[in-house]
Amino acid sequence: MDRNEYGRLLQQHASFPHVVSHLVEVVDDELLRAREAERRWSPLEILAHLRDEEVEDFRPRAHAAAAGEPIPWAIAPEVWVIERRYNEMDPASVLAEFTTEREKSCAWLRELDLARLESALEHPGLGKLRCGDFVAAWRMHDLLHLRQLSTAIAVLTSRTLAGWRIDYAGKVPQG
Repeated sequence: MDRNEYGRLLQQHASFPHVVSHLVEVVDDELLRAREAERRWSPLEILAHLRDEEVEDFRPRAHAAAAGEPIPWAIAPEVWVIERRYNEMDPASVLAEFTTEREKSCAWLRELDLARLESALEHPGLGKLRCGDFVAAWRMHDLLHLRQLSTAIAVLTSRTLAGWRIDYAGKVPQG
């Protein structure tokens, strides 16, 4: 990843909380806590997951790889949703915390010597992962969860519009 690519990635990384905020800020709490299907996460659970992954997954793992250190701890995102009671949290607080943590991540990423992107650690399940692999995966994680979040909101919103012909917009995924 050259300096220009890294700069663009960092810019996208920094803007992500604003994108998420604009998507969810006008959605009511009831919809944010609803699930499109039994085993799917609610929009609020997705937001809380993004916040916790920022603090406990991507930033510490990228930092560890940059330093050539081992992975600091195991993660359990599927368990956290239940144990940490994500769906009972205050959406505005979760979003604010995510934004603050992303700012901390971006401050660290801005200071990172790009040569450190090649530094690696041994992942117990995936083998050798470089700092740059974590940084790139972090960006993809954002985009995959943005899709998950927008799909959940679309499906849930379509249910509130029952009786109206929304098929003009296109096919809404089924929850």
